[in-house]
Amino acid sequence: MKHTGVVTLNVPADRVDLEGWLFTLSDAEYQACARGHRAAGTFVQDGVRGSVNVEAIGGHLIVQHYQEVSAKPSRVEMLSKRSRVYLFHLVPATIQVRWTMTVQASSEDTSEFRCTVELTMPPLLRLLGAMSLLGFAIRAHTVEETKLFGDDIVRKIGMAHRSPGE
Repeated sequence: MKHTGVVTLNVPADRVDLEGWLFTLSDAEYQACARGHRAAGTFVQDGVRGSVNVEAIGGHLIVQHYQEVSAKPSRVEMLSKRSRVYLFHLVPATIQVRWTMTVQASSEDTSEFRCTVELTMPPLLRLLGAMSLLGFAIRAHTVEETKLFGDDIVRKIGMAHRSPGE
């Protein structure tokens, strides 16, 4: 199950730093980027950066323990090998979630921001997910968070380039 959200950012790609943005994203900022976002925090373990994200999507609670696969200003890839999904907030199951964000130039003044979420799960869980319309919920969630992540990135770029007292 793989879904990608795409938005245009009204800033040049060379001003976007996805790595810096993700690893300084506060819990409150994360929660503001989608209705289903419940909590988030970053950590470093054995020299590898990570993020714990808690989301409620389509009636299911998902707890992801991401570790950095790669990170640079134009592309960040995170992997949670053992995310916990609580189907209908009750039945626990384990899935893998890969989260990738990229930015590339669209024009001199704009860029394209992509946020991809890919879930890998056992066959029985795929069946239960299909019955509960999890795919539709994940798609809607990814589209929503992509737009709001993009808005937050642009807002922070604007704040970083203001002079004192503005």
